[in-house]
Amino acid sequence: MPLPPLPRSHFLPDEIRLSVVPAPEKIQPEGEDAFLYLVVSQDRAGHLMATGLPINRRSPLMVTERSGIMFWLAKIADTTAGDSDTSPVVLRFKRSLVAQALEQDPDHTAEFSTPCYLLSGN
Repeated sequence: MPLPPLPRSHFLPDEIRLSVVPAPEKIQPEGEDAFLYLVVSQDRAGHLMATGLPINRRSPLMVTERSGIMFWLAKIADTTAGDSDTSPVVLRFKRSLVAQALEQDPDHTAEFSTPCYLLSGN
């Protein structure tokens, strides 16, 4: 009998339509759209754009809806004030293409007052 397939370890960039948001400050926070968002450093963004999003139950990526971007950017600005010369990068990807790997993140949902999720693979 054949062995069962290995668990999925990542989503490829093209598979989930991973892209950089060129001007996150211009995104209107109201309403829901078909995307989820991730805020990372420029180095990390380059790596994720090349390799895709990892799925890891021990260290899941936190993602948010459009309304959480400004809260996330403000939190990064508060915690890294003067520490970094580079600004964070906002990445987006299709929600429907990763839905099976998402779980609710109640801690960040409460902190940002908007739905947040963990990309953990469930």
